[in-house]
Amino acid sequence: MSDYSNFTSLPPEQEAQFVVYERHQKENLDKGFKIAAISSLIFAVLALGVYFGVEPKEDKKAESMDLNQLKKKSKTDAPTPEAPAK
Repeated sequence: MSDYSNFTSLPPEQEAQFVVYERHQKENLDKGFKIAAISSLIFAVLALGVYFGVEPKEDKKAESMDLNQLKKKSKTDAPTPEAPAK
């Protein structure tokens, strides 16, 4: 017997008319899963290739930077603004 028998409450004569649609839906579902699996595998291979294959570029700009400037200062340590000259 077919995989598509007795899937509705309709009489068998009417139900047989829907077998084509059920088969089409199942084939499309299988095709969609295959395409998704293949594309995700390709993406994973490319992502891993980029992650492990590309050496990061070192930025030497920060070597001469004074890290004391990055520390938070309290409001009392801030210099008071001077009056503008006229």
